[in-house]
Amino acid sequence: MNLAQIIEDALTASSGADVFVYRLDGVMLNIEIGIHDHERGRRQRIRVDVVTVVSAKDWDGEDSIRTVVNYDYLLEAIDALQERKFDLQETLCGEILDAALAPGPVLAAAVTTRKTDVYEHAESVGLTRFRRK
Repeated sequence: MNLAQIIEDALTASSGADVFVYRLDGVMLNIEIGIHDHERGRRQRIRVDVVTVVSAKDWDGEDSIRTVVNYDYLLEAIDALQERKFDLQETLCGEILDAALAPGPVLAAAVTTRKTDVYEHAESVGLTRFRRK
């Protein structure tokens, strides 16, 4: 699913109100993940990209972080996952998606994870999960 489709879907659900689309791109994790024996007990590089669609209905136009969703919460939640072990990227994406959707004004989110060192002749292998509230 591309970004334009994510935004269109979220806007459809937002009753025509303004929204903010936040992006957190290129977060690199070093995490133990995988189902294969050669992946067990070793860390792999994972790239994480997150898009959140946030309601702007309560924003009063003030130029202050207090009036919008501060995306630091999301980076902190992603960083905390480095201490966990995962079999599947699907599970890792779900954990990040849960964190992304936690603040009340967040209407929808998409999370993409990519293993960057799996195949010699491919840049990465990964997936995207999307959810609306």
